Amino acid sequence: MKKVSLITSAVVALATTAMADTIGGEVAIGGWHHDPSGWIQYPANTTDANKIDLDRDLNLDTKSEIYVRAKIEHPIPVLPNIKLAYTQVRSHGESDGTRSFKFGAIDFPAGAAITTDAQLDSYDATFYYELIDIGFDFDLGLTVRYVDGFTDLSANIAGNPIPLHQRSDISTFIPMLYTNIRVPVPFIDDLSIGLEGNYVTYDGSTVYDLQADLRYTIFMGLGIEAGYRAQKYKLNDVDNTSSDIDIQGLFIGAVWDF
Repeated sequence: MKKVSLITSAVVALATTAMADTIGGEVAIGGWHHDPSGWIQYPANTTDANKIDLDRDLNLDTKSEIYVRAKIEHPIPVLPNIKLAYTQVRSHGESDGTRSFKFGAIDFPAGAAITTDAQLDSYDATFYYELIDIGFDFDLGLTVRYVDGFTDLSANIAGNPIPLHQRSDISTFIPMLYTNIRVPVPFIDDLSIGLEGNYVTYDGSTVYDLQADLRYTIFMGLGIEAGYRAQKYKLNDVDNTSSDIDIQGLFIGAVWDF
């Protein structure tokens, strides 16, 4: 009985050690300096005159906001690895109403002092397989993104004590193909290049999120990353809103690869 107990304990210890040696992942947090451009239309698919330009009509500003991600990789071949991520995208604008347009049920006249608050946050759950892991890494999988956004316009009209106000909201799930590649830089220890992308096109809509980065590991898996990220939200009548929005800019952050 003691022998059986000792053998069982040894097997459990070995399995636990093997599992500990093969479970890994990464955690990252940083800032993304993003600049929105493009147009939005609400209600969807009305006249082109009501496509509101984010730069020219709303004068949306650039901002630096946070991104967070976490990956867990395990040794069970049939089960996918998991990546969770959150990206905050907010913007504010003040413009002098260079032209008239309709947003929702409100006609905004030329010359109106328009104030805009906008949001397009994203929450990702990615399920992927590590197809190559020999220093050169290649991952492939599926991302389910939840997008939570709004565009809120208000305007003060000379001689009118009641400001104009209209808001459009959008919340939707978007499935996307996911891929990730990381390659060490030859002859430079602890430096690597990464390319990561999410992409889907369907029913007149196209959404992607692409980034390229350099990562330098300082010690014990701790390092820094910096690169360029570009998102596109070309949405065809989602929550009665259509858009073709690009959000791009540089990012920098801290990463722990364990």
